[in-house]
Amino acid sequence: MSPLATPVAALDVGNQRVLALIGEPNEEGAIVIRGVGMAPSVGVRAGQVVQMRPVVSAIRAAVEEAELMAKVPVERVYACTAGVFVVGRMTRAAITLGPREREVSLRDLDSLHEAVRRQPLPPGHTVLNVVAPTYSLDDQEGLLDPLGMPGRHLAIDAYVLAAQESPVRTLEKAINEAGMAVEELVFSPVAASLATLTADERRLGSIFIDVGFGATTYAAFSSDRMLVAGCLPVGANKVNDDLVHRFQTTAAGAEKAKREAGTVLLADVGEEETLSVPTIEGRGSHVVSRRELCRTVRIRLQETFELIAGEVWRQIPQDAPCTGVVLVGGGSHLDGIAALAEEVFVKRARLGEMEGVVDATHLLQSPELPARSPAAAMGLLAYARAASNSNGQVAVRDRGRSEGLLSRLRRQLMTKKGGGS
Repeated sequence: MSPLATPVAALDVGNQRVLALIGEPNEEGAIVIRGVGMAPSVGVRAGQVVQMRPVVSAIRAAVEEAELMAKVPVERVYACTAGVFVVGRMTRAAITLGPREREVSLRDLDSLHEAVRRQPLPPGHTVLNVVAPTYSLDDQEGLLDPLGMPGRHLAIDAYVLAAQESPVRTLEKAINEAGMAVEELVFSPVAASLATLTADERRLGSIFIDVGFGATTYAAFSSDRMLVAGCLPVGANKVNDDLVHRFQTTAAGAEKAKREAGTVLLADVGEEETLSVPTIEGRGSHVVSRRELCRTVRIRLQETFELIAGEVWRQIPQDAPCTGVVLVGGGSHLDGIAALAEEVFVKRARLGEMEGVVDATHLLQSPELPARSPAAAMGLLAYARAASNSNGQVAVRDRGRSEGLLSRLRRQLMTKKGGGS
């Protein structure tokens, strides 16, 4: 039987747009996208909900569009979050099985996972995800599933992601207000990497970067383990801001100029090349140097990559192999960005493509949703499949079961029948 017996919904509440996907597996195990819904994101800044009602409306509009296309209702969603309010670190927890050797039981694994959740966290934080755990049993290291194995001392090594409670609760509240319950909340690069990295890249080492509109998230993998993950509050909109200030143009004009004439390959741009951009009040236009525009774009992206490289090289073990960089997100469509990443990281770089996906809607390559932009939402569907295959070991954050849309409608109907108000 397929791991996903019923369609699964994914929700990416981003800084620029809300994206809802509904997918199900085919006979070959690939995820088939049956429904896609989008709505402009109003009320989200730096990954945090700053206005509740506009966010609730956008979530509801995106999900309803996906429901209509897929012809299935959505009660529960897998959702992702990203922001500087998420921090991570490698964590080890251990338990003793007893004075005598015995087999590892499910209760032992539950106790071990609970020990991970009890690790000291920064004030006001809660465990969000425990990623790629490996186990040790006595002198055996690197075990993937110790269930049924004999031993006395059991330990777990995992990358634990913790989030400030307030932003997470607020996002979950917005999703609940839109009529759905949250099945699991996942840090964005954890999900997006599942949709783009190959098995070899996870094993041999890679750096994953998602250049979004309002933030850039990243993660480093090696030997099938996540070693580093984080978020910078700098995205494609920061590049637009630089252009607005540098050339005194509008935000829309900066985005248009970046999209149509921007490149980080300065050698490909002549000194004499120019382009016209709107003046900042939007009533006229003026001519600017294309080379200076591209230089401004390059400076911001190079600084972003250098910050990520500094964090990755500081945190990963010196002997951890790393073979390349994979780029996704709306900002990854800028011309020459892979070459810039190779220059900064001194590693091979490629643009990420969605793996194991069949798009029955033909909307994932549209101008409104170009390739690599929906990586996080696509990854959530892959995450759901992995979670169902791992007996709950992928997602360890406990949460109450909130009412879904159909449950709420049934309750309202029952209340009306009973004469309640």
